[in-house]
Amino acid sequence: MNIFGKKTVQLAKTKNYLDRLYDIYPNEPSSRDINEKSLEEIKDLFKEKKSEELLLALLDLDKFPIKDSYVSFLRSDKGAIKRNPKTAKRLCDTLYTMGFDKVREGIVAPKEANQGRGPQFSNWIKNNFKRSTVEKFIESTKGIVFLDDNERKIMDFCNVHLDLGISKRPDFVAKTGRKYVVGEAKFLSSLGGNQGRGLDDALKLALNPSGKAYKVAVVDGVLWIASGSQEYKKIEHANASVFSALWLSDFLKKL
Repeated sequence: MNIFGKKTVQLAKTKNYLDRLYDIYPNEPSSRDINEKSLEEIKDLFKEKKSEELLLALLDLDKFPIKDSYVSFLRSDKGAIKRNPKTAKRLCDTLYTMGFDKVREGIVAPKEANQGRGPQFSNWIKNNFKRSTVEKFIESTKGIVFLDDNERKIMDFCNVHLDLGISKRPDFVAKTGRKYVVGEAKFLSSLGGNQGRGLDDALKLALNPSGKAYKVAVVDGVLWIASGSQEYKKIEHANASVFSALWLSDFLKKL
């Protein structure tokens, strides 16, 4: 584990890690913008029990009102509603039993905080660091600056200018003096599952030996105090720069 990883462990276990982290990752659920006219149309379909039309309307929304493993399939192939009448009936019977008020609550329920973590990190970068487009970014030779440009230009810069050979845009590209730093930023509110895979993605970039840039994994959350977990062991033994976003500025200055 590198020095900033060790600093993160110390901060998480002995000081006000969460209080400070809240400035980067506020736990504010994002509300869903639902058109009231659409809600009224859905309410009418619900009252009239026009099941197929109701399902189609609900599948078009950002949030389906109930959690069901079959919903993602129907979103991908809406024609499957006609081919699978028992599944469609089961879903609609559940909705009708709930009553429209509960269905409406499910539709407008705020997004879970974890779904908004990526934009939160990006917003923190925008609010706390100098940013520039590719041309000025390349010309910069003093201080810390972050690359702020469109997706294609950032990918081209990473693969052509930095020779990283990556297939996914990193969460950030920074420059400190004349040195380039590329990284992924993750917040883990739990261990295993999709959260664990998020850490794997970050480590994959941090361990990438190619190119002309320092690679880092900026990781926050529960893993820093879960010393017996697989996630902690991965960063403990990885020959990579893995640390909290709270140390990002210090890391860049030290380079």
